[in-house]
Amino acid sequence: MAGIETILTLFLLIGLGYIGKRTVLAEQSLAPLNTFVYYFAVPALLFNSVYKLSLDSLFQPLYLFAFLIAVVATALTAAFGCAIFFSERNKEVLIIRALNGTFSNYAYMGIPMVFGLLGEAAYGAMISIILLGNVFQIGGTQFLMESQRQEGTGLKQFLAILDKSLLRSPIFLSTFFGVLVSAFAIELPNVLASTLDLLAPATVPVALFCLGASLEFKTLKQSKVELFWLVIVKLVIHPLLTLVIFKLAGVEDQNWLLAAVILAALPTGALAHVMAIRYDVKEKETSLTVVLSTMAALVSVSCWVSFLL
Repeated sequence: MAGIETILTLFLLIGLGYIGKRTVLAEQSLAPLNTFVYYFAVPALLFNSVYKLSLDSLFQPLYLFAFLIAVVATALTAAFGCAIFFSERNKEVLIIRALNGTFSNYAYMGIPMVFGLLGEAAYGAMISIILLGNVFQIGGTQFLMESQRQEGTGLKQFLAILDKSLLRSPIFLSTFFGVLVSAFAIELPNVLASTLDLLAPATVPVALFCLGASLEFKTLKQSKVELFWLVIVKLVIHPLLTLVIFKLAGVEDQNWLLAAVILAALPTGALAHVMAIRYDVKEKETSLTVVLSTMAALVSVSCWVSFLL
């Protein structure tokens, strides 16, 4: 029941954005909101998540590597499927499609669902996967997109790509500094900690509101089969590959295995839409992928939870 209520609440926030765009909001109002999410709210959420935990509870190399392998395998499946079945040849589009097929709704659905199902024992695994997912998937997407747009080759060009995709990325930097604060057990001033606590929760509602405002259902008529393929990849293939790879890796900690598969089984997260807007690639299709995968997740996530537990 909690999972269904979470998904319905998500739809309500998306619906408010859809209505708001068509009633009181001008189109130019959305760009500052997306900028706020990317540069302020998401970094506050990630920094808050990591600095409050010990490094020992966050870093389990074998488990995190298994998670990354599953992400890469799923991303390749999504991209090759779009290239083979739908004759997509644009590399930037394939990068965004790969993100659509792998990036989960970690913050809004992942945290309450994993915590509710597995309890505090899985909290460290859950936060580790969410942090790595944000840094690797979002940072990796930025790196690949900047690689496509950077002219020339060589060390100078590589450093320029690294600079734009990671060293200036608020998602990477917030996680990095969160790790440093945790590693050195630095006590944040109360004013700063309180500010972060107020700012971080704004991430999900604002991102979902912007997502709803960007929805254009006429796009569904043009590429519905490809979108359905991405939904299948996200809700079925991604958790299945995660389960298989964790088993092959010999993961013994059930909390890590269950947390990883449940998080992989979640629908596409709204931050994928933020990235599509940032690079102006398949923005409307990405918003529809988020909505369609969330609708289908009412059934698929319930099936995965029943299977695992």
